[in-house]
Amino acid sequence: MNVSIVYTGVRMSPDVIVEIAAVADGKPIRADLDRAAIDHLLGSAVGDEKLMMAALGRHRETICRAIETYVFARGTPFDGHLTLTWQDLSTFAENRTEAA
Repeated sequence: MNVSIVYTGVRMSPDVIVEIAAVADGKPIRADLDRAAIDHLLGSAVGDEKLMMAALGRHRETICRAIETYVFARGTPFDGHLTLTWQDLSTFAENRTEAA
C-alpha cells in the first residue's frame, strides 16, 4: 500500500484540531488526530502553530504508517474520513515520550 500526505492543517481555536489529507492507493483520505494523539505526538508544541507544523513534519512517517495500517486493517472508510488515536500512532512513534 502506498500512502502519501498531501496536506496538513492545524486549527488553534476554539479547540486544537489537526487534519491530514492523504492518498492511500489512489483514494483520498482525511485523517484527524484525536486529542490524546495530539498531546502525545506534539507535546510542548501544542499551542504554537509553527511548532506544531514542524513537529507534524518530523512525525510525517509515523502518521503515514498509522494511516496505512488503519486502512489495511479496517479498509478505507466509506466517507474517506478516519480519526487516528494515540494507540494507532504509538506503535510507529520513534520516541513515545518525545515532546516536540
